[in-house]
Amino acid sequence: MPFTDRQVNALRPKKVRYEVREPGRSGLCLRISPHGEKIWAFRYRYAGDHRRLVFGTYPEVGVADVHLKLAEAKKKLHAGHDPNGDALLRTQPVRRQPTTEVLVDRYVEHAAKTMRPKTVKEDRRILHTEVLSVWPGRLAKDITRSDVMELLKGIEERGVYVMRNRVAGLLSRFFLFALDEGLIDASPAVQIRRLRKVSNEKVERARDRFLTKEEIQSFWHNLGNIPVTPSMRAALKWALVTGQRRGEVAGTPRAEIDDHSAVWAIPGTRTKNEQQQLLPLPDLALQVLQEADAVRVRPEPTRTNRKDRRPYDSTPSPWLFPSKRYGRPISAEAMTCAIVRHRSMLGIGDATVHDLRRTVATWMGEIGIAKDLIASILNHTPKGVTELHYNKATMIGQKRKAMERWGAWLERVIAGLPVRGEVVKLRGGA
Repeated sequence: MPFTDRQVNALRPKKVRYEVREPGRSGLCLRISPHGEKIWAFRYRYAGDHRRLVFGTYPEVGVADVHLKLAEAKKKLHAGHDPNGDALLRTQPVRRQPTTEVLVDRYVEHAAKTMRPKTVKEDRRILHTEVLSVWPGRLAKDITRSDVMELLKGIEERGVYVMRNRVAGLLSRFFLFALDEGLIDASPAVQIRRLRKVSNEKVERARDRFLTKEEIQSFWHNLGNIPVTPSMRAALKWALVTGQRRGEVAGTPRAEIDDHSAVWAIPGTRTKNEQQQLLPLPDLALQVLQEADAVRVRPEPTRTNRKDRRPYDSTPSPWLFPSKRYGRPISAEAMTCAIVRHRSMLGIGDATVHDLRRTVATWMGEIGIAKDLIASILNHTPKGVTELHYNKATMIGQKRKAMERWGAWLERVIAGLPVRGEVVKLRGGA
């Protein structure tokens, strides 16, 4: 359906610039600035490039007028001509001078082929909120070093120093991509210094937080007291027992776990280093697994006579930790929120979900598990050439012994029993 005056007038400015496209894939869009300015534009492809033709601002150019302009532009495009009407736009020199918006689209399209989806999503978000909001419509070739430093200074003045460093790194990659593509002749974001200290305090400091034995006990027993779903409680326990990353825990299909061998096989498509992880599960993990399986079936509704309710489905969710919708797993972000919102009730201070993983690594080292085994259990990428390219041993037997030792130690800590100097009986390796 085409835009109407009522729809356009109802659009309100937000903190950042945003764009609304006309339904029906007409290519017409309306960009609303934080100051309330509304600009008509036509997005199209010509000679293989994404292009944008500005029709003017609303209400100077009304809805009826912009549709006439749109029809005229499409007529030229169908005839094989650039709707901008400038023959120079079809020459190579000008085609090499995209705007920042066009360059962002190209960068994201390229990044999607080489980078992880989560990284691409975050890069797109930062470019739109921190970069395009400052450089709207600017030609990429006109961005200077002083422009880059002024943008970074504005972020710094907001007091978000870590974000300032993130934007600096992203701009370096962003303009390097443009340089490699021949879209600019020189990068204005080469060798930008990162902020190390502000007021004699480090801007970015590696966390070394892990849970003490008392915090482990408090965390485990108080999970039943916080207002989260049973599936979320099981997921947080699973994260502490297994030591795997929150994204790997949250999105676990039940089929990844072999009940017979008690091994969790995480495929490389779901791991950070893209390496398959074979993790033997100790007895404590199997107890949590039973807890998770018990809530994989949607509860039967108490009112069965409601006509607006979907038919009850007793099929267990394919996910180990399903969300309330059961057709989807819980999200990694939801795990973070569950910890952050209820830290005081859990008695874990300022700990995060990732600190559970550091807790596993720290206490495994304290009870005498070798560093290479800990690295293998946490699925860290090997650093040496031999380990990285040639040694493909899974060490499943050694990892099983280590995980059983860790699980037995963790069970005693949770139960409040002494652990120092005790010998843990291990089962044989598989």
